Amino acid sequence: MGKTTESLSKRQNNNLIQIGKIGRTIGFDGSLRLFVQTDFPHSIAKDKTYHTSHIAYPSVIIESYEHLPNKEYAKVRFCGISTSEEARALTNHTLYTTIAQSRADCVLKEGEFFWFDIIGCEIIESSEILGRVQDIERIGSTDYMLIATNPFLIETYKLPKTFLLPYIERFITHTDISQKRIYAQNARGILENS
Repeated sequence: MGKTTESLSKRQNNNLIQIGKIGRTIGFDGSLRLFVQTDFPHSIAKDKTYHTSHIAYPSVIIESYEHLPNKEYAKVRFCGISTSEEARALTNHTLYTTIAQSRADCVLKEGEFFWFDIIGCEIIESSEILGRVQDIERIGSTDYMLIATNPFLIETYKLPKTFLLPYIERFITHTDISQKRIYAQNARGILENS
């Protein structure tokens, strides 16, 4: 991803998930730089429809897509855009896919989850609800859940309103997306020391 900190939920817009940032043009044929912002870059492909933040181009179809080795960006062309002048209109705009398309395109391994499914889950340790995931921030290569602390714990024990919990095996014992619950260990200590 290349960034040290980024909020993953801020990359969601209604039913759309941000997968890239469109950069400057490359050459004169309408090609653009695409700074890929997804853990599943293989899901970006030719002949698929995507959405943009540009009013004149609310949806686009990829005509060609090429990952450039040793570059921090890919090269992309969209159908119907064949000049650098037309392409410049999309510079600095965002490329999106839908949640449904993400589910269809991205095969998750055992124990992997979409961040948009993690948001809203309760954090439970020893049968106690510590709070609810309100956001996920990627710091370096680790995802941290921003937890809104259970109001009862705030009032009773004067604990902070929010805390960060890394989504790593040391703290997460089990995730049940169907029940919107994440079972944790040692998370209470992080909350109390936040």
